[in-house]
Amino acid sequence: RVHACDVLVVGGGIAGMEAALRVVELGKTAIIVDKGVFGHSGTSGMNWGHTYQSMEFSPDDDATIANTIAVMDMVCEGLLNQPYFYHLLKAHKDEKIIQNGLKYGSIPLYNEDGTVLSHNEANPQFPVTHDQGFWPRMMAQWCCRNSNVTEIIDNTYVVDILLSEDGRAAGAVAIDMVDSIPHVFHAKAVIMATGSYCWITGWNGMGAESMAGKENTGDGIGILLRHGIPMADMEQFCGDASQWTPAGVRQTMGNFNFDASQTPKNMIFDKDMVSWEVMLGDEHPMINMGASMRIFYGLRLHSRTTENGGCYIDKASAPVSPRYFRRVEERQKEVLGYDLPQYVEVVPETWDSAGCPRELSDTSETIIPGLFFAGAAPGAVGGMTQIAAQSGGWIAANGAVEIAAKIAAPAVRQEQIDQIIEKAFSYLEKTPKNPIRATKVMRKIQQTYWDRKNGPLKDENKIKQIICELNQILEEDLPRMWTVDKSYRMNCEWRDCFEAENMLYCALGASYAGLLRKESRGFQMRTDYPDPDNSIGLKNTVVQLDENGRWHTDFMAKFDQIIPSSIIAQMVPNDIGLHTFAENKKGEGNGNER
Repeated sequence: RVHACDVLVVGGGIAGMEAALRVVELGKTAIIVDKGVFGHSGTSGMNWGHTYQSMEFSPDDDATIANTIAVMDMVCEGLLNQPYFYHLLKAHKDEKIIQNGLKYGSIPLYNEDGTVLSHNEANPQFPVTHDQGFWPRMMAQWCCRNSNVTEIIDNTYVVDILLSEDGRAAGAVAIDMVDSIPHVFHAKAVIMATGSYCWITGWNGMGAESMAGKENTGDGIGILLRHGIPMADMEQFCGDASQWTPAGVRQTMGNFNFDASQTPKNMIFDKDMVSWEVMLGDEHPMINMGASMRIFYGLRLHSRTTENGGCYIDKASAPVSPRYFRRVEERQKEVLGYDLPQYVEVVPETWDSAGCPRELSDTSETIIPGLFFAGAAPGAVGGMTQIAAQSGGWIAANGAVEIAAKIAAPAVRQEQIDQIIEKAFSYLEKTPKNPIRATKVMRKIQQTYWDRKNGPLKDENKIKQIICELNQILEEDLPRMWTVDKSYRMNCEWRDCFEAENMLYCALGASYAGLLRKESRGFQMRTDYPDPDNSIGLKNTVVQLDENGRWHTDFMAKFDQIIPSSIIAQMVPNDIGLHTFAENKKGEGNGNER
């Protein structure tokens, strides 16, 4: 089946939906291709109801934006792509995120004077509002109404993008996973909105190490890597202490807010019931998200964590505000008759990955003309998934429409299309020696990159060993990967073959990046370099795969045109490393029994 449109949007999550809606609003045609069920796949399928981040009702003068950028760069431990984030913030006045959300059916909280409630009102220098209700499935319903999006094709996996002879993005080839029919899309511009690669982080003792869905395998990132696009900060993830046990009470996002204001430090304890308040003391008054993860994994490194590598929390000391854990607890008690114990085990978990193209224009165009990236988390540790998704989709759409208004659809050689389709169907048709199933390959990638015991804790020798094993999977396992099920209809194994290959490239990119960063920052936990080092660390890791399959790596200066790195270095705390709380102080226990 052959399709033609002005702008092809790969991915039907928040970023993809926002991009497609904007393209149509500007008078061009847009097709969304979603590998899952539209409105239910990937991270958007969580229907998370969380996080408007917008300066829609705040000043957008450069001074205000600069203050916001400074705070976010501090939250992200100095890894923020400042110019790109600037363009995201500037888009808000035109985009009107919250007003658009009202159209979709997502209603935020309001103050009595009619302004939108912001949990950052205590910090007027940081006017980005957050923790507002947003429901992607309502947005998906809006996309389906009245041709708000030209066409939506789901359950269809994009296996590769198409390039014209002069190297422009020209569409994509996809496989309908219901009936196996190949789809060829011709477009003047392509927007990649395919989400994260969190699924490479594997499993802990309680469940998946990531709260993201199984679809978050990095399929779009894998495609970009294979086309030679340099990727920044692939070793970084955004995380939170978000898994609770006993089984059945595990949460997703929003359990702790490590901003030194909403989470009492006397709420969290190591395995011996030593509170974080005692550990931190007066000399460590503030914890950002990266530091909190170093505390968690530092305690794990020194055998101070619980059975599953986490800590205990005292729900009696938790804030009384109706955040997620309070509301879920009330529902469990009412519906199931289950009373949550006072002390609950909580384990850290990733929710987003930070890797994105190193070079992005002010409209999020990559180094391949006509190829745009939507959903970049331009600051690694801090996440910013909502602002990156909605505003990233918006600015990418503006750039794609500008191109679509100027050019005819680039021509594509049929040979290129045939090669992509032939490779995709080879998984069904071949019978290799010593065959291996795709699910086993996926699990092998996870266990290699992020082992059960250590998670992100690695030294140089460990990273080199991981790279060696991943390359062995690339050379030996991928060629013998096949599907036991030879059906051409609803073949999930076939899709897993595509996912496994992309996962592998993401794990390799993240590993090569981790080898470059000789410090511990964010989710980069180097046991041989256990501390953050602002004198060397305020840079981006950059990895690139050439056409011969060779990896090229570099440690490059961050984009800091708005707030110089010398100033950011004074703002980013670097006094908490993996060994900071290696030993208990005398008398640190709180005297409570679990």
